[in-house]
Amino acid sequence: MPDLLTWTCLFLAAFLTSILSGVAGFGGAMIFLPILVAVYGARPAVPILTVAVLLGNASRVYFNRRELNLKLVALFSLGSIPFAMLGSLVYVALPALWIKKAIGLFLLSSVAAQKLYKPLRIGDSRIFVPLGAVSGFLSAIIGGIGPFSSPFFLAYGLTKEAFVGTEALCAVGMHLAKSVSYHRLNVLGWQELLPGLGFGVVMSLGSYAAKKILERLSRERFLLIVETLLVLIGALMLIA
Repeated sequence: MPDLLTWTCLFLAAFLTSILSGVAGFGGAMIFLPILVAVYGARPAVPILTVAVLLGNASRVYFNRRELNLKLVALFSLGSIPFAMLGSLVYVALPALWIKKAIGLFLLSSVAAQKLYKPLRIGDSRIFVPLGAVSGFLSAIIGGIGPFSSPFFLAYGLTKEAFVGTEALCAVGMHLAKSVSYHRLNVLGWQELLPGLGFGVVMSLGSYAAKKILERLSRERFLLIVETLLVLIGALMLIA
């Protein structure tokens, strides 16, 4: 059981990473996960994170509810929900090191491609079904997968509020499916659920603060933040 100082640091980290996620649309889970691993260990950390980001994403949906693209959410969820449950079965046995490195390489490549070539544009929304399947499967194994799917949402041309809210609603369904599967696989009990709920409440407060920041950002600065974060997370995933 963490002591008072550790709890304080964990709640502060949850709040700050939630602000980051609320502004950029992703990234908080990938940064918060190593902190949870350091305190709870590798196996309990992913279920705890899943519960926390479920609440955090739900709050981002509410704060950006007027800009949601429900068509993309439905298509993404068709793939993500069943494959998140499938990935949960794999999670209990599969090491995630090489998956993380592959995603890190993808993130760096996607940003480089956007800078070196004509920016990618996605016009066919049906691509979000297989994207959801891959995202759901990987998310169940390594905890957070927002950086992987974000370039596709951006390429579809969503506004910053629509991007943050739509990506968050897609994540809600995915994390809910994972939570049910983790519980059935006996890796999400009260010892994981209670801290996850606590961190989730704090993340909801961070989402509110992020919404206020997002309202003041221009699209150009928003894209710069997103691309910078993609590069940093991609590099960390490659070397960690």
